[in-house]
Amino acid sequence: MTTRLPNYLTNRTYDKIAARYATRVLYPMRQELDAFLSYVPSGGLVLDIGCGPGDYAQLIAARGYRVIALDLSSGMLSVAAHQGTPRLVCADMRWLPLPHHVADGAFLSASLLHLPKSTASCALQEVYRVLRPGGAAYWGVKEGHGSAHVAAPEGGARFFAYYQAEEFDALLQAAEFTLLDSWISPPGEKQEHRWINRITQKGR
Repeated sequence: MTTRLPNYLTNRTYDKIAARYATRVLYPMRQELDAFLSYVPSGGLVLDIGCGPGDYAQLIAARGYRVIALDLSSGMLSVAAHQGTPRLVCADMRWLPLPHHVADGAFLSASLLHLPKSTASCALQEVYRVLRPGGAAYWGVKEGHGSAHVAAPEGGARFFAYYQAEEFDALLQAAEFTLLDSWISPPGEKQEHRWINRITQKGR
């Protein structure tokens, strides 16, 4: 299977199931947002990369930050727009349509895990490129081994790459990020995987 096919199938599935995200119960991510935003200057520009329906972009904006929300799924972006998420951009996280050193922070919750591990480094390099020196990034991926296509109830499937903590830390280190904070969260509702949470900084 090519590295493009998992992304195409996942994107098509999210287009199909996007409407259900408009009514789902939002996981608050208070610990994740509090920890991440403590490293971002007040009023700074934050990129929500893989923003989905835009819930967290809105929470970040409500705290006084400027936000650009990016996602590859047009269906998800439509839901985000309907819910009032500002500054939406359709983009692949491996090729961000942004200039160098533009953002103070990048928030990637459950987004990098949809890339095959062979292309994950491309996304990390892009995040590093668009962050200003000293900029912070939050990463949330599922703990586990290997990868899988997980069927959606509405049809289609989503690709997931699972990581061990040491494996993911090595990926971040190879991209020249400095680790600021780290923890493991329990599985969410109806989920079997724990979550690896990392906050990193681009070198000054």
